[in-house]
Amino acid sequence: MEIRKAKTQGFCFGVAITLKKAEEAVADSENGTVTTLGHIVHNPQMVKSFEEKGLVNAHNVDDVEAGTLFVRAHGLPVEVFEKASAKGLSIVDATCPMVTKIHVQAEKLRADGYKIVVVGDPNHPEVKGTLSHVPGAWIVQAPQDVDALPRASRVGVVVQSTWSGAGFTAIVQKLSSKYYEVRAVNTICTDTHNRQNEAEALAQEVEVMVVVGGKTSANTKHLADLAATRGARSYHIEGPEELLPQWFDGVAVAGLMSGASTPGWLVDRVEAQMEALSRRAS
Repeated sequence: MEIRKAKTQGFCFGVAITLKKAEEAVADSENGTVTTLGHIVHNPQMVKSFEEKGLVNAHNVDDVEAGTLFVRAHGLPVEVFEKASAKGLSIVDATCPMVTKIHVQAEKLRADGYKIVVVGDPNHPEVKGTLSHVPGAWIVQAPQDVDALPRASRVGVVVQSTWSGAGFTAIVQKLSSKYYEVRAVNTICTDTHNRQNEAEALAQEVEVMVVVGGKTSANTKHLADLAATRGARSYHIEGPEELLPQWFDGVAVAGLMSGASTPGWLVDRVEAQMEALSRRAS
């Protein structure tokens, strides 16, 4: 069985920056315990690694009494930053620059008089942070959500950095059919855009696509879904132990790609296991 790997593998630059800052933070014991609100990345292997190094995970800033609050790549709502400062916590802000760009664009659109629409998952931590920068913004996940939106003359749109490009386009088109003026800023990050393009192309060359990444990773889920829509049997896994030999029965060409929070060494292990299963079947 031939295995074709997507060109883009390993961490995106935003995750790489976050992990580097986290390594530095936990190594600096002078500021006490380092706590993050939610897992540092959507990858169980990396989460476990940082827990072993001393990084603590909390659900709410109210649970953090002292030490350092580490802000992961998704960012945090404005009010959480304010509460952390009021509590005297040290703050290490590792918000991805692409996420900060969304905040800046949304605030600029609002200052220019646009009613803000945020395209994304309202339960995703990144989106919660974005919404805190533009209180009162509307949240939309699908074109049909536009029908329920109130009237407005000018609408400004930003999008979750890991959202589906095709999904964003469909929503903007629907907004344009309803509102007089729509100004949309495509804030999907370059890494997400590249991986989605690769998923579309590679899925048409293979029979089976294996996508490696955390089950809670939005960008990884989008890749698996995208591959499936392009005709490949798609499997979203977190590690090589999830691979099943029957997935590759009679398969001549399989694809392999990963989400933005997946380390390259994990993709290599998955590839090795795919090769082993292929040899076993032959």
